Formats: sequence, structure tokens, C-alpha cells
Amino acid sequence: MKLAFIILAHDDSDNLFRLIRRLLVDGDLVVVHWDKKNPFDLAAAAYSQLDGPQRSRLRFARRHAVEWGGWSMVEATLAGLAELATSIEAFDYVILLSGADYPIKPLPVLKAFLRQGGGREYIECVNPEHETWVVDGLVQARYQHYHWLNWRKRPKLFSFMVTVQKKLGIRRRLPEDLSPRFGSQWWALTGTTAQQVLERSRRRALRAFFKTTWVPDELFFPTLVAALVPAGRIVSSSLTFYHFSQQGRPLLLYNDHFDFLCRQERFFARKLSAHATLLRDRLDQVLAAPEPAAPPVRLSKQLPAYEAFTAVQWRGLPGRRVIGRQHDAWYGDLEWNKRPYFVLVCDQQTRLETAHQTLNALPGVSCYGELFHGSHIDYGVSGWAHPFYPADKPAVRDMKRPNFLADVLQAQPAQFIGFVLRLPCGHEMEKVILFDPQAAPIFILPADGYQTPDGLAWDTAFANMVLHDNLQEARRAGKRCLLLTAHQHHLSDEGISQLSSYVSRLKTGFTC
Repeated sequence: MKLAFIILAHDDSDNLFRLIRRLLVDGDLVVVHWDKKNPFDLAAAAYSQLDGPQRSRLRFARRHAVEWGGWSMVEATLAGLAELATSIEAFDYVILLSGADYPIKPLPVLKAFLRQGGGREYIECVNPEHETWVVDGLVQARYQHYHWLNWRKRPKLFSFMVTVQKKLGIRRRLPEDLSPRFGSQWWALTGTTAQQVLERSRRRALRAFFKTTWVPDELFFPTLVAALVPAGRIVSSSLTFYHFSQQGRPLLLYNDHFDFLCRQERFFARKLSAHATLLRDRLDQVLAAPEPAAPPVRLSKQLPAYEAFTAVQWRGLPGRRVIGRQHDAWYGDLEWNKRPYFVLVCDQQTRLETAHQTLNALPGVSCYGELFHGSHIDYGVSGWAHPFYPADKPAVRDMKRPNFLADVLQAQPAQFIGFVLRLPCGHEMEKVILFDPQAAPIFILPADGYQTPDGLAWDTAFANMVLHDNLQEARRAGKRCLLLTAHQHHLSDEGISQLSSYVSRLKTGFTC
């Protein structure tokens, strides 16, 4: 039996070549689609990573810049099929994998299983009218509406366009009397069916329609296969084990998943962590076994142990932070933080250089600058910055500001942490510090500066109003706050001394 593998890869070339070497042990063929967005020269690297016989069994598909959820995912797969079509060889099966996949059963066992199947197609084909495959989000709207934008890039506009089309009653039908089918993009098709899919995909009306569907890779191939092949020849299952978490994200497999994967009645697993070297090493030992086990009777997932584990561990151990699992999504990972911190809340004009230096001179105290500055992250402590959040990349911080703050607080466990927050800040952190029980806000209010020779200084007056509003809200919430006054945008020596003493007391024992 002759197999052809198409691999869709975006990065991590080292593990990709490891996968390629493993797939070529039996003289089969591998076609790689390497994401055009990645400048790394994969073809050149093949000369140092693969020997001559291996390179002779490797092909490269025409490259496309791939975006999740878009037509480019289908284009990349079709490019792999087109490259296969240039070969004079005939293949019994074409198997689609990702660069993060890895075999969990030897290739001879896979081939024995496929022979027993009698030429069946292994692709999920779920009728959305009768079964549930999409756990959350759009279902019929994926193909009934037009989708010109990518949700990840323009989520608000994407949702707005869906809402408008619903109100207008737009409900498209698939061309050529096709019946929609959903399923995983990872499949194993007979060589004949794969060739038929490629030929039919060249029809202009078909491509035009699917280009404006959402996540077409989970719709295009199942729909075409269901139209080309009798239902009795389709096994609505993939050869690849994959699983989604309760949050709808792919389960990432690490070194400690070895026993779990060995129980799965599948032939490949995704997606393996780039750092799961030991897992790949142990799987290699299984794949190289001199007497491989018999092929499974049927494809199935063995999940009881995993489901029992997640049921117990979902909330984590008491006091242990579990990323992404909170009762209150707005509050973020601060829910897990039990370390007190202080916040210097002031307007945009107040000068805090002296106060900042005084606080950082206190033993065990680190007072950062404007962590939430609009254009950068001002750590304000010489020689320190969080390794995950570069100072010049505030967009990483702004993906979830409470999570960023939780990371900063945990990064220096021996220090009592504080930072500067200038109001109005235009985001949720001014409210977070009011309701977070671990936060100790210190309000620095301007005592003057409202009047100018031309009249009222509106910006200063507005900032003072915002500060007073937040102060009153903190008091209504029962928050204990220190109140200081800045004259001509500066704290007096007495004010700085009062601030220093207050922070020292907070450090020795904070209660809210």
C-alpha cells in the first residue's frame, strides 16, 4: 500500500522535519505546504535535515499565506493535492496532517487497518440539520451568509455583518445542489476521491461560493466528499486524535500525555507542544517496535480518564492560579492573586519622580511607573521588565490587562508591588483597582491649577472630576484609601513622607 501525506505547517521546522522523517520510513511520499508568511527557507533546510533518499520522497506545494478561518486554509490543502497530481505514482490514500501532529501507531499498523477498510473514506461528514458538530458559535450562518472579513482581525465588524444579514433575511444555498456537511479538516481519502475533489474544486462557481464562507476547511471537503462518495463508504471519523477543551481550544499534548495517547484508537495525534521532546522520543520507541500490535477494530477516543481529571482539576488547587479559568471573565486572572499591591492614582499632570524614588528606596518595595501607559509599558524600575511583556509592545498587555497585572504581581514574589495609574485612562483598570480586594489605591488630588489667564482649565477640571468620582466610588465600595494633595502638580515633602509611611505599613500587614 502506498500512502501520500500532505502536511500543513506554519512554524517549528525542527519538529516538522522530525515528523517528515517518521512518515518516510516506509518509502511513502510527503508533500509540505509551508505558510508563505514564514520567511524561513524550508526547502534549503531540507538538505541538512534529510538524507538523499528522504529528500527524493519530499515535495513542496505552492505556498499561500494562511489565515485561520479563511479560504487560504482550503487553498493550502488544494495546493498539496495539486502537487501530488504532478506525480506519476498512484497512491492508495492521501492523509492530511498538520505540522504539530505525530504518529502514535506504526505505519504498518495503519496500512493494515486501511486494507481491512476496503477503500473507505475517513472524514467527518456531519449533517448540521440533524446532528450537532459545532459546539459553539455560527453553524448555518457559516455558509448562508457572506463572510468577507476574518473574525480574529475584525471581530466587531464581523459580528455586525452577520447581524445585518440576519435582519435582511439573507440565506444562501450551496451551489450545484450540494448538501452542507461539517467535519474536522484532518482526513484520509482514497487517492481516487482525493483526485476527484481536486478536479471539482476547480469549478469557478464552487470556489466563489466557499471563498465567502466562514471556516471553509471544515465545510468544503466534507461537503464535496459526501457528494462524490456513497454514504456507506464514508467512515465519519478522522484517523487523527484531537480534542477540544471546555473553552473550545485544541487540547495541547505534553510529555505527560504518553500513556493517554497510547490508549487512543487512532493513528495520529494533534496537537503536540513544540516542547514535548520526551513525548516524541517515547512515541518513537512505540513506532519502532519490531512486532507492532494489531490494528484497532474501530476508531474511537478513550476519554474517561481525561474527563475525570478535568472534572476534579477544573478549578485547580486552593490558592493555585489556573490560567483562563475564572468565575468572572472581566476580573481575569486577578481572581487568583492573593498578594496585596498599591496604586498611585493621579491625573496626567502630577509629577511623581521624587515620590517614585522614595518608594523604591524602601526595603522590599518596588514601585513601577505607568504600567498602563497608552503607548508603552513604563516599568520604571531600573534593570527589570517582565520577560513576557516587552515595554515597547503594549498590544500584548492590552489583550487582557488584568492578566498582565496578575503576571507582574507574581513575577517578584519577595517584593511589595505598586504602580502609577493616571486618570482618565480610558480602560477597565480604573474600576479593577476599586473592586479588587488586594488593591490599595492612593489618591493624589490636585489642589490648584484650574484657572489660567484665559479662564478655566477644562482638562484639569475634568481630570479632577474623574478622580473625585473614582474616590467616591471606592469609598462606597468600602475601600480604605489614602488621600494626598498635590500643589502645582507636586507632592510636598510632608506628603511624600506620609506616602512612604503608609506604604511601609501596608507592606507589614495589609487588610482590606
